[in-house]
Amino acid sequence: MEISGIKNIFKSKKEGDPSKSLSEIISRRIDRFKKELYISNDMLFSLTYMASISTANVSRDKIFENISKKTEYCPYIYFEKVKDLSQDWHYDYANACELVSSKVNHVRLQELFNRFSNAIASGEPDIDFLKKEWTLFKTIRKDEFERNLETTKEWSNAYTALLVSTSLVSIIILLSVILYNLGDPEKTLYGTAFIVSCMAFGGVALLCKGVPRDSMVHSLDKKSKEQTFIYKWMPVTIILAILSVVTLTLIPSFLHPIDFYVDIKGIGMIVAGLVMLPVGITAHRDIVKVNKRDESYTTFIRSLGSIVSGSGLTIPKALMKIDPKNLGELKGVTLELHKKLTVGMDAKLSWNQFVEESGSYLIHKFTSVFVDSINLGGDAEEVGELVSSSNLELVLLRMKRDRISTSFTYLVVPLHLAMVALLLFIGQILTIFTNIISDLFVQYDISESAIAGGAGGVGMNLGIFGGVPVELLGQYVVVVIIVLTVANILVVNVVKGGPLYLIVFYASIFFILSGIMMISVPPVVDMFFSFDSFLEGGI
Repeated sequence: MEISGIKNIFKSKKEGDPSKSLSEIISRRIDRFKKELYISNDMLFSLTYMASISTANVSRDKIFENISKKTEYCPYIYFEKVKDLSQDWHYDYANACELVSSKVNHVRLQELFNRFSNAIASGEPDIDFLKKEWTLFKTIRKDEFERNLETTKEWSNAYTALLVSTSLVSIIILLSVILYNLGDPEKTLYGTAFIVSCMAFGGVALLCKGVPRDSMVHSLDKKSKEQTFIYKWMPVTIILAILSVVTLTLIPSFLHPIDFYVDIKGIGMIVAGLVMLPVGITAHRDIVKVNKRDESYTTFIRSLGSIVSGSGLTIPKALMKIDPKNLGELKGVTLELHKKLTVGMDAKLSWNQFVEESGSYLIHKFTSVFVDSINLGGDAEEVGELVSSSNLELVLLRMKRDRISTSFTYLVVPLHLAMVALLLFIGQILTIFTNIISDLFVQYDISESAIAGGAGGVGMNLGIFGGVPVELLGQYVVVVIIVLTVANILVVNVVKGGPLYLIVFYASIFFILSGIMMISVPPVVDMFFSFDSFLEGGI
């Protein structure tokens, strides 16, 4: 009976429930997978939480009970199993930690439970152990993040080389199809476009694997004003952008050409970018504000803890003592928090609204640490120092990443322009020559057999430009440009980090730039490489 009960403890509470539909099970497993991607961050949050509430001199039972309720931290489920084994099955905490560690797959979490087991068995006070583990894991987390940043830098350099190689491969294949009449040119070009796609998106996938895992915005239902606007209009924006590309770029390229005073395909790309621009600008503004709030939060929470501890004031009165000039981007949401607490609104609801309006992932994770610790009677100054130190560590690491991502973006944008311009240049040159050769065939009544035999008085092997339709050249160039544009949008967002909606900001930039290139490059090539005199003067 006891053994079966223990086995039930180790069964995941999210699995094996036949009453749940398949979609619910899959959804929960996906959510759990997403959380486990950030388990290193959540371990830091969990240790900060336990070290903070331990300053209230609460019992070990209370520490494990509280951390097992923090469902926003991924490791909570393992602490819950330790609690169940100790409080329900009367296991010693040392044995419970050792038993749970054998069921943990994550190495660092497994080591934490093993060390906790040894500390409990040796009689070390929980508060001392938790503070040492918090300090240790902060160092480990920093080293892990910086190593991932080095990997990101190396893969970023590799991606730029891959981008150049991909563009050159597409151009070489395009020239080869024109110069050497081998096989079906349509299959060759479309096959090459597929290979280019695999190379470009493969580079994005490799970067996804190497970048540090870090979230910037929380996933709560209620969000900041900017995030509310973004989530309201982003689906409409994306649909309109896709329709613009399909109707104005792809359909004129593949189905029905549209005569316009400029290249309509470029207009489609620009329209798509302009449609995404309002949401994109809002997304960028939101990330800038969130980063500033995270920076200000370090000072805010440390000052709040010091004031509460030093003067013995309540949190609402302590909020009045904080200089608003030091709050930065947090000033607005902090004033709202103070008003709600002062008029007697529910404290938990007020703090939740503070977190929601901030839009910040770090503020969401750390605020409950401070509030719960103070409510349990913890040392406000010490708790404020623990929370602010952890927050500052992550903010500084994020700044390092931002420096790398900014340099990478400044490299990719001009490189993208150069590759798109080169592709359009080559495509337009080949189109001009193909049209010239077609006109010569008509003007001099030259047959393919005459060209093959060297007759006709032309004096050069003009047949090399006669086997590929001009429309096919244009289709190939458009497809490769779209592939490169989408790949560069994704890779810049991956290196930068942050929410998925930031893709809209980069998409608006890259689509507008690609559209401008598609409109401006072909006319410039026509202007400098005009062969009208060649046709009018004769041969």
